[in-house]
Amino acid sequence: MNDMTAEPLLTDQGVSFKVQVGFIQRECVVSKDALAHLQKMHGFSMDLIHIYSAFEGRINSIARRLVLAGETASPLVLGPQFFH
Repeated sequence: MNDMTAEPLLTDQGVSFKVQVGFIQRECVVSKDALAHLQKMHGFSMDLIHIYSAFEGRINSIARRLVLAGETASPLVLGPQFFH
């Protein structure tokens, strides 16, 4: 297993990132819609990668909880329904 953590990457779907839960490393994507939802909820304007950075702790926490709950989708896609 590679111990290096990849930097978040802007993709066509949103922002791609990885989470580590125990010995499991999972590819994840927070969707453009979810990032737009977070931006709207908090009333500020930034590009997608900066929105991801501003909410990185919350986004990673949700991704980890989904992995622990047994979610098997690959990549694991976090849509706006996870950020209410």
